[in-house]
Amino acid sequence: MDSTQNVYSLETLPRPLAFVFSGGVSLGAMQVGMLRAVCQSGITPDLVIGSSAGAINAAFIGQGFGEERIEALAEIWLGLTLTDVFGSIGVREIINLLSGRKALASPDALRGLIARYIPDAFEDQLIPTFVTATDYLSGDTFILRTGSLHESLLASSAIPFVFPPVIMKGRTLIDGSVTSRVPLLSAQKLGARTLVVFDVGYPCMLEEPPETTLEKALHFFSIMLNRQPLGELSSLKKDRIVLYLPSPCPLSVANYDFSESDSLIKTGYVLTRDFLEGLFLFGPGIHGHPHYHEDL
Repeated sequence: MDSTQNVYSLETLPRPLAFVFSGGVSLGAMQVGMLRAVCQSGITPDLVIGSSAGAINAAFIGQGFGEERIEALAEIWLGLTLTDVFGSIGVREIINLLSGRKALASPDALRGLIARYIPDAFEDQLIPTFVTATDYLSGDTFILRTGSLHESLLASSAIPFVFPPVIMKGRTLIDGSVTSRVPLLSAQKLGARTLVVFDVGYPCMLEEPPETTLEKALHFFSIMLNRQPLGELSSLKKDRIVLYLPSPCPLSVANYDFSESDSLIKTGYVLTRDFLEGLFLFGPGIHGHPHYHEDL
């Protein structure tokens, strides 16, 4: 090792330090276990940023990072069902989607869920909180940081064809994961020198194919974006430290299956705990990697 290189501990990581949360629908439960292990390690954030389901987790943690807050988030995830997030989807909704008049699901259920647990003002967050969405017309990633946090989270979670776009700040916005499932470059733009990445990966070994229209849409969206983080990682400045927390592979839990939250939380905790315990940091660089497979 070069004697001129800095050796870091988890307590002396360069600041500002960002928690970066990926999208992932029901797999977002895994981030609770990751947060538990990170909290036990002593790492604390200066800012939080996320996309889609990860944006909602980020906003919840933005109200205060600690064991009590993490356990409160765990309780929410353990009680969630598909209907709690997407509402009831019947034949009428499918006809509306096919006719081009509406999205598959109403955002009302998700709007109520967000309002129940998260304040509506960015300014009420104890930790600076940022939410990414995609400009539907330009394809740009847009960082939301002022105005209604609730509407920002709905925009960040507006999965194409599943939820309708959200009109905000003169823009038509859709799910942040469309352009940045793991908003690494956005975190860098906000000044983060250390990025702790909570990426849940993707279901790479489903035992049964998705059945309903909603399940198919969510699964297609997941597998289309699975290599996206590799591009953002390669574009980061070389002086950044990235702790890319591991996600399980193989992963057989679908991103529309909310019945496995407990096992996902436990898996996220064990993988992250072991990763952090075995970490040796010297100088900047990327530690860990996204979930990906080589071409067959």
